[in-house]
Amino acid sequence: MKKIEISKQLPLAMLVVLIIIGAQLSDSFFKVSNFANIIQYAVESAFIGIGMTFVLVVGGIDLSIGSVLAFASVVSAKMALDGVSIPVILLAVIAIGLACGAVNGLLITKFRIEPFMATLAMMMIMRAATFLFTGGGPLTGTVYSGFKQIIKGRLFGVQNGIWYVAIAFLAAALLLNRTRFGRHVYAVGGGEETAKLFGVNADGVKIAVYMISALLAALSGLLIAARIGIGEPRSGQSYEMTAITICVIGGISMAGGKGGIVGTFVGTMVVCMINNLMNLMNINTDAQPIVTGVMILVTSLIVSREVVNKRTRLVREI
Repeated sequence: MKKIEISKQLPLAMLVVLIIIGAQLSDSFFKVSNFANIIQYAVESAFIGIGMTFVLVVGGIDLSIGSVLAFASVVSAKMALDGVSIPVILLAVIAIGLACGAVNGLLITKFRIEPFMATLAMMMIMRAATFLFTGGGPLTGTVYSGFKQIIKGRLFGVQNGIWYVAIAFLAAALLLNRTRFGRHVYAVGGGEETAKLFGVNADGVKIAVYMISALLAALSGLLIAARIGIGEPRSGQSYEMTAITICVIGGISMAGGKGGIVGTFVGTMVVCMINNLMNLMNINTDAQPIVTGVMILVTSLIVSREVVNKRTRLVREI
């Protein structure tokens, strides 16, 4: 009989439990307005979670996404305040994301800097650049209504944010599961040297993955600017931790080569629902990370225990 791996069922079980708890603790949980709040938060979380998924699967880490998000957010807000058209703003945001991701990828592959250190340096540089760009404070004013409609508008009666989340997860799933590039990402994460022996351009795959991560972070920054209508230099703080939390809860291996977009989706919903429940229960915002931290520990312990048990079974079979 095939042994059931608890870690694979854990994210979905967490989601079900949270829904049950939400229904019991708050009458507002199933209200349309509350689900709109969950989706609104899920848009930004989904983008950074998907980007981090690619990076973790390839065996890396990206600590710069929060700072890249913040810089793209203030730049797009400034352009909107100046009346620049949405297509031009979008092109600028895409350029910021791709450039930051390319630099990260090149530092890691060509200069052989560890991903942690390379992306940590990028995090510090982009956060400083964000504050320098804004003069240390938020960029305020009145942006034109079309800019706000990027996130607040509707298509076929459905909020734009829902469309963004659906399109992002579908595109990511197809890219990871149905393309040669996706297979190469898993191959490099599972064993870079072995992948090279089979002709995989490991450096090219890594650079592309970091570009995807930074691009999604930059687009998330654009959506934040459209939602709040100002350029807030403190946007995205600790978002790299949020992205890692989403991936860990979703079953993405920090060692690389394991995990998928379905897990990221469930992890995103779990994290967003936890935050939503804590807000509905009026839990102090300073205490909320404690709950998230406990969930990471529980998930990690379960996964670690399964790895040890699997290795023990293999040794016994030998």
